[in-house]
Amino acid sequence: MNIAAEKEELIHRLNGIEDISVLDAVKDLLDFAHTAHDLQLEKELEIGIKQSDNREVRPHHIVWAEIRNQ
Repeated sequence: MNIAAEKEELIHRLNGIEDISVLDAVKDLLDFAHTAHDLQLEKELEIGIKQSDNREVRPHHIVWAEIRNQ
């Protein structure tokens, strides 16, 4: 099943739920997933900034040349 079909199925199932506690739990799960993603992105950005500060980087054009030659 592709992502669009998965979302459609989830929407269909959510529309049938009448228990507010279940809907609250789903919202909490979505909020948690979003927060976890944001924290991981922040961690990766901090690593990149530290590498840049330590001059552990390579020029953009060199990296792209390597990618094209693979």
